[in-house]
Amino acid sequence: MKIKKTNLLGLVFLALIALLLSGCNKEEIDLTAMQKKAKEKPIAHPEYLISAEQLKKKIGQANLTIIDARDRNTYQLAHIPGAICYNMKALSDPNRRGRFTSPKLLSLSIREFGVNMTDHIVIYSDNYYHASLWFYLHMYGLENVQILNGGFEQWKSKGYEIAGGRERKGNKGQFKITEANQKVKAIAETGDIVTAMENPSSNIIIDTRSPQEYSGGHIPGAVNITWDQLINEDKTFKTTSELDEIFTKQGVTQDKQIITYSNNFYRASYIYFALTQLLGYEKVKVYDGFYLYWSREKPLSYGSK
Repeated sequence: MKIKKTNLLGLVFLALIALLLSGCNKEEIDLTAMQKKAKEKPIAHPEYLISAEQLKKKIGQANLTIIDARDRNTYQLAHIPGAICYNMKALSDPNRRGRFTSPKLLSLSIREFGVNMTDHIVIYSDNYYHASLWFYLHMYGLENVQILNGGFEQWKSKGYEIAGGRERKGNKGQFKITEANQKVKAIAETGDIVTAMENPSSNIIIDTRSPQEYSGGHIPGAVNITWDQLINEDKTFKTTSELDEIFTKQGVTQDKQIITYSNNFYRASYIYFALTQLLGYEKVKVYDGFYLYWSREKPLSYGSK
C-alpha cells in the first residue's frame, strides 16, 4: 500500500510540474507574439486600404461607389450589394495593347455608371485586377479611392449580404479627368528600362508575371515577384515585415528606382500598390509597354534567373 501511495504522489507531483511548465510555455508564446506585433511596422498609407468590416458600415451611404472589377458573369452571380460591374478592359488603350488608355476615354467609360469625382470609391476583385484602376485614379489625383483588403472572398467569408444580377448607380455621373489632373508621374518608358539595365546598383526591375511567363522571356536583369506572394490564404495582404522580407530577399530596397511590369499593367499595378502604399516606397514606376514594345523589339533573357 505504501508503494502505491508513493507512486500516486509521484504522479501528482509530475502532473503539477507539467502544468507549470505548460503555463510558462504559453506565457513565453504569448510574450513572443506580443513582441513580434510590437515590432511590426505600420502600413505606410492605411487610408488606401479598407477592410470588409469597415466597408459594411458604409453600405448605403449616398457618396459611396463600390466597383467590382471581376468579369460580368462572375459579378452577376454574386457581388457586394450596390456594387457596379466595371469592364476592366476599358483601362486599356484600344490601339496600343497592354498600355493604359487616355484620361478622356476612362472618364467616358466610368461616368456611365453614375460615378462622380467626389465619390468615395472602393474597388475589389478576386485577384489583382482592381489594383490597376486604383493606380490610374491615384495617378490622376483622386485621393478618396480604396482597395478592399481580401477582395470579394473576404466579404463572403464574413457572411455579409450578397446580391445578384446587375446594378446601376443612377444617372450619368460627372466624372472627368484630364492630362492636367495627373499628380503622380508613375509611368516608366522604354528609355527608363534601358537606364535601369545600365545602372543595376541604383535600379531594379520587377517582372510580376508567373514563373512560367518569366522563364519564357523577360527583361534582362529583372527579378521575378508575383502578386500572390504578397497575400495570405484569405487573400488579405501579408504583414509589412513579411512583405519587406519578400522584396529585400530579391534586392528590392527603398534606395533604388524600382520599375514593375507585366504583359499589360494589372499585376504590375498590384506590386506598385504594395510597395508604395503598404511599405512606403517612393521611387516606384509601372512600365506598361512590355508587350507592345520590349518583347517585340528588345533583348530578352530566358530561364528562371
